[in-house]
Amino acid sequence: MPSLGPAEIFVILVVALLVFGPEKMPEIARQVGRAAREFRRVQQHLRTELRDVVAEFDTPSARPGGDEVPTLGPREDSTPPSGPTTPPAIDGGTPGDATPGPGGTA
Repeated sequence: MPSLGPAEIFVILVVALLVFGPEKMPEIARQVGRAAREFRRVQQHLRTELRDVVAEFDTPSARPGGDEVPTLGPREDSTPPSGPTTPPAIDGGTPGDATPGPGGTA
C-alpha cells in the first residue's frame, strides 16, 4: 500500500473542509489527535506487556521464584527389569499354550 505524500494529505484536507465546513474542522482535528494519541498509548502498553512476557520466559532468573527449569531424565528409583521377559501371546493365550486361538490350529 503506497504511503500518503504531502499532495494527497492536502487534497484530503481540502475535501474535508468542503464537506464539514470551517467551523467543524478544529473539532475534527482535535478528535483525530486524541485518537492517534490513544492509539500510540495502547500500542506502547502492548509492546511493554509483550516484552515483559517474553523476558519472563526467556531467562531462568526472570522466572517467578528464580527456579531452574526441571530437566527430564531417568528416575533415581527406577531400575531396569532383570531377567528375560516374555511378550504376551497375540491370540490372548499364554506363550507355550497348546490351545489354539480363534480361527487357528494347534
